[in-house]
Amino acid sequence: MEEIIIKDVKEKNIIDLCHICIPPVKRADPDWIVGAEEKKAWAIDMLKKWHSFAKLAYIDEIPAGMIQYKPIPNERVVNINCIYVPWDKYWRKGAATKLLNSLIEDVKKPLVWFNNKQALALVTKTFPGEAPGQLAARLFFTKRDFKQIDKDPDFLYYPLKKGFAYKPIEKEKPTYIPQKEDKGKVLIICGPNSCSAAYAYFLKRIEKYLREISPEIPILWIDTSKEAEEAKKRNVGYGDCIVNAKLIKSFVLDKKNFQEEIREALRN
Repeated sequence: MEEIIIKDVKEKNIIDLCHICIPPVKRADPDWIVGAEEKKAWAIDMLKKWHSFAKLAYIDEIPAGMIQYKPIPNERVVNINCIYVPWDKYWRKGAATKLLNSLIEDVKKPLVWFNNKQALALVTKTFPGEAPGQLAARLFFTKRDFKQIDKDPDFLYYPLKKGFAYKPIEKEKPTYIPQKEDKGKVLIICGPNSCSAAYAYFLKRIEKYLREISPEIPILWIDTSKEAEEAKKRNVGYGDCIVNAKLIKSFVLDKKNFQEEIREALRN
């Protein structure tokens, strides 16, 4: 059986993290290169802030899987934002389980994030996107004793203290602040983020679906790392799309509703 080695992500293997979800045939594609650079900028910042934010599973010295996480100090929990084994040849070999177990062992120890106390729980919000034959993220976590939070079947937690029941702190959803100069144009918000595929798979798809409706409308890209004030004054973040001074709320993969919302924004 192939040996699985778990390593924390540090400066020397950040590129492995940035490339793990990019198909080898796409690594020279300009859009995927941008995605990798966006993730690298995000990863460097996370490493500076938290010192520990991701782990990689290596099989025969090849990155085979990853887990990414972030502490939430005011709740004393650690949020898992992604766990992924992208290539089918590494499925069902135990890489994801070893990644999760390694993180559990880490957060059971006293942590500087929580004033040298251990985490109370791991928390995650799963989403569909598994490939045919791949175990869905929700099923992976529930098989490992993660519990559902309230009524959302995709919002899960794993208690690390006996009897602890996680109750999330309610947070206000950001509200777009329209700007006069946003009328008659499109803004797409890009910049450092946790997913190498986001730029090529989601943001460029936004651009493509917009162009199918309005080939001539000006499209501006706002990079949150270079134009932070432009994003801040609009109260927007990565992946947001503004059309004619209106925030598009439909998800881009829901093409029908996404494009209908664009048409409605352009009519007003």
